[in-house]
Amino acid sequence: MIRRLGLGLVVLAALTCAPAALAAYPSPTAEQGGLGVLGSGGAVRFVALPAEADTVVAKIGTRDGALRGSRALYGSFGIPVLVHGGAGDAISRDGSFLVLQTTEPGPTTELLIVSTRDLSTLDTIRLDGSFAYDALSPDGTMLYLIQHTSVNDFQHYVVRAYDLDAHALLPGRIADKAQKTWVMQGFPITRTTSANGRWVFTLYENPGGYPFIHALDTVRAVAHCIGLPWTSTNQAPLGKAALSLHGTTLAVDLKGGTPWLNVSTATWKTSAARSASAVPWLWLALGLVGAAAVLAGAILVRRRRGGGTLRVSPAS
Repeated sequence: MIRRLGLGLVVLAALTCAPAALAAYPSPTAEQGGLGVLGSGGAVRFVALPAEADTVVAKIGTRDGALRGSRALYGSFGIPVLVHGGAGDAISRDGSFLVLQTTEPGPTTELLIVSTRDLSTLDTIRLDGSFAYDALSPDGTMLYLIQHTSVNDFQHYVVRAYDLDAHALLPGRIADKAQKTWVMQGFPITRTTSANGRWVFTLYENPGGYPFIHALDTVRAVAHCIGLPWTSTNQAPLGKAALSLHGTTLAVDLKGGTPWLNVSTATWKTSAARSASAVPWLWLALGLVGAAAVLAGAILVRRRRGGGTLRVSPAS
């Protein structure tokens, strides 16, 4: 039987517990403790806490740290965290439910759909194979999962879709139709989501190959893979990279916010990003070129009119 934890104990554990990501990083993990996942509006945070062999999921106020609710769950579950060291995003866009998954990889996977109102379990998903949370569609009807090809190989995987309304794992994989030979492998580093929640962009380190960005359309259930021109075999510097979306441009910045690449979400083509510090020099260069053109034009006009020489007085 799961012990009932006192309110003070739960709050203390949530605020001080070191994160326990029991599924082998750097694959997607199910984390107990840590940052948890922020609720809609940011007023509360949801954290999964270990309780012997079971789990307590807690709702904690972000302003005062007060416990707003808790519930015991049978089994070891955690908040899905795709990017190491980051907060989870496994919560519906309307904030009505969050997704928990089993912490131990194995031949079967269990996920829970938990109400954010009272922390009750709305649905239980049991799948044969090793799966992990990837994303949710904006309307909360489609759950995207990473399926590992082997419990011993977390570098190779495929993306699958689970229909929450039909309670069914859809056949086939979510893949880039334009690059059918693309092999999904690597470790997630960072991600960003479009403002409407439709697109999820994840940057993957890919030892032995090119790093890439996986662009997932959670509405149409399609994906695009964008290979990045990283020539070094050492991809560790990408660990400090960041993604940000600006209209139809996905910016890839390196450590310290140094611009590196821009990706067009209209064509999926990459281009070198121009450093902001270079912009004033660019305008200065263009201004000099323009001034030279005006001067050359004036000389030509003067010569055509009278064959004379245009004299330019030195600056005083």
